[in-house]
Amino acid sequence: MILAIDPGKDKCGWVFASDGGELIASGIFPAGRAGDFFRAVASGNGREIASFALEKGGSFPEWFSVEECLVGNGTGKELVLSLAKSVSLGVKLVPEKGTTLSARKLYWKHHPPRGIRKLFPEGMRVPPRDVDDFAALAIVLKFIESQSAR
Repeated sequence: MILAIDPGKDKCGWVFASDGGELIASGIFPAGRAGDFFRAVASGNGREIASFALEKGGSFPEWFSVEECLVGNGTGKELVLSLAKSVSLGVKLVPEKGTTLSARKLYWKHHPPRGIRKLFPEGMRVPPRDVDDFAALAIVLKFIESQSAR
């Protein structure tokens, strides 16, 4: 399972994804709770991670392990890197350029617009919540793409 974090000054998006880039679970935690999140990751207890989830938390496995930990190389990465190291997670930094725009597209892929939103052009649709977790998914997809290009 791949864990990716889209770090930020105030909040961080996270996603657990399959090796093929399929979303397993995702969410957003306040930067002040980053230590709690990483302790939950280190424990391997899926119930603890599910408590942070916005997407698919109910289907998260009871026990899990992280094969890859990816972190976007933008604002807030220092805190995330130090906490990952404190729980013995090896981290790979991934360029996060363009992930915010990709996050919107990924959000709408997972939550197709309904009603009047279907009539808006894609560029004018604004998700009804923060999409930092989908930015983390975009980081996973970038990483997978860069690995297959090798």
